[in-house]
Amino acid sequence: MGTLALVGSLPVPVPPERAWELWSRVEDWPRWDWLGSADARWLEGEPWTAGARLRVGHRPGTFDCVVVSARPPREVVWEGRGAGIHGRHAFRFLPHPAGCLVQTAEVFTGRGARALTPLIRWFWGRQLRAFRAYAVRAA
Repeated sequence: MGTLALVGSLPVPVPPERAWELWSRVEDWPRWDWLGSADARWLEGEPWTAGARLRVGHRPGTFDCVVVSARPPREVVWEGRGAGIHGRHAFRFLPHPAGCLVQTAEVFTGRGARALTPLIRWFWGRQLRAFRAYAVRAA
């Protein structure tokens, strides 16, 4: 069984609380992340609480995930499974001289997990830049 752990981040020129406010509105994700979040929506439970279920992704790559930890406005962690790979994903909104450091950290386990490295790095870069542009427009 393979394991892949990646961490990526990007400064966003808004305070962490504002970054969380913008990012946490799942219904708005398709507005800034049309490629990766077109099908994002809450499935059940109180948003951003442990046990809430969330759909992330874009067909055919959608994943139903469970929030396992939430500390708004600083961090949220969810887990999901798809294509034989388990993923644990954390988003963090950290103080930074430029405003906020948005950090994404993911651990994938399962056969083929390591092969995801180039895809995840490309996707994260695109997603983080798209969120930063959205936050700047909304500021």
